[in-house]
Amino acid sequence: MNHPVNRLFVVVGSASVVALSLQGCGVSTAPNTNIAPRPDQVEITITPQVIQPGMAAFVKVVSPSADSISLESLSGLDRFWEAGPVLRAQVGSEFGDTIAGAQYAVRERGQLLDLLKKPMKIVVCRRHDCREFYRELAVRLPERNERSVAVTMGGSTAFTKRAVTSRDKSVLLKEALNHSMYDLQAELATGGLNVRLQGFLGSDYRGGSLDVSRQISRMGEGLSYGLAMHVAASQAAWLPVDQSAILSRSTAYRASIGPSIMIKGLTASSQIGIYTDGRSTMQEVSTFLSLNGGLTEVRSPVTVTVEKTFAFGGEPMIPRRQDQVERLTVGVNLIRDFALRLGMTTHRSAWPTKDQATDLRASEIYYTLGGQFTVSW
Repeated sequence: MNHPVNRLFVVVGSASVVALSLQGCGVSTAPNTNIAPRPDQVEITITPQVIQPGMAAFVKVVSPSADSISLESLSGLDRFWEAGPVLRAQVGSEFGDTIAGAQYAVRERGQLLDLLKKPMKIVVCRRHDCREFYRELAVRLPERNERSVAVTMGGSTAFTKRAVTSRDKSVLLKEALNHSMYDLQAELATGGLNVRLQGFLGSDYRGGSLDVSRQISRMGEGLSYGLAMHVAASQAAWLPVDQSAILSRSTAYRASIGPSIMIKGLTASSQIGIYTDGRSTMQEVSTFLSLNGGLTEVRSPVTVTVEKTFAFGGEPMIPRRQDQVERLTVGVNLIRDFALRLGMTTHRSAWPTKDQATDLRASEIYYTLGGQFTVSW
């Protein structure tokens, strides 16, 4: 039976930190190795040979003549023991650590040193005669991302379907077309402050937004609670204003505020605010999620933006004046700093008239496919 010994909670000084090596010399990390000759053969297997932080390796030690086998860290905090000729243990990436917290790779003379080798002591006993052997657990460390500013420029082709109808099914506009869209985004992420400024331009649709999230208190390692603010302006120049005086091509403005959850490079927030297009002012509820993998603590090749807003007003119970936007944008790096960009946006609006049967409704759905280039520092 495998007997893992629980980790002890101890206070240690800097002099008691376990000696670990980055890409240093050591015993081979081959998956299956004989470390003692016959007849007292000892064979050890480590699968996989290299693990990532948060993962575990399966270690198997076999010695046919052994009465007991143990595996332990040099610090003594982690120990596995089993009677008999076989020991099986699941060893995590935190094996031997005396101080909690993430570890990162370092650079020395331009070379990335990201392989951390943790010594494992194997003790094989037979008739009260014990022998010690040493192997290493290899952990591939991530490189800490020191970048805090990213500027992204992109272009896409939008495949669009639009319609403006009334409640009695009469059609004012219905079309499907392709058009180009361009956008520019600047982002700052320091952990305590996340800021994103974005602008987009199409042939008949344009706008911009500013998102700011400020840390109020820390909730844990890398995670904090904050206050977020969103302001935006947009103009839809495709509405058929010549067919109805209710429709307008004026610029619409949004402003909202609410609590947020923050990690460096990531912000999630639910907000309340106001919407106005110069003719009517409505209350608005919204949800935002922004992830820039180029600015997170460990760099990743993905950027994601999710936005959902719903503005309503004009009636006390069932508002007839509405404006709703749902937007998803994903960028996946193909090569360094250049990414494939995919997106989907749905925009629905409703305008009341004197005769409820002729209330107007507009919908715009478009899918975008393009690329984006990012410069970060």
